[in-house]
Amino acid sequence: MMLKVALTFAFVLAVIYMGICLLAYVFQERLIFLPDRVDKNYRFNFDSACEEVFVKASDGTRLHGLLFKAERSKGIIFYLHGNGGALNRLNWSNC
Repeated sequence: MMLKVALTFAFVLAVIYMGICLLAYVFQERLIFLPDRVDKNYRFNFDSACEEVFVKASDGTRLHGLLFKAERSKGIIFYLHGNGGALNRLNWSNC
């Protein structure tokens, strides 16, 4: 009798655990990537001149970036701010 109760308890625990794992798998992007939304009319304020750039990815996603031009550049720096954050959170201060 005691073994049957223990097995039933272990089975219920395993089902709950698998359910939590399934939910975490299905909603993993929503749990990991918490995007900041910036209003369409938002104006960036930086010390140096910049240009807003929009690029359409192959899957149709519209990517947003800021281009800071230098007079005599020797290359390009491609900065990824990571994890769904918005560019307004950067610590730069007329775009």
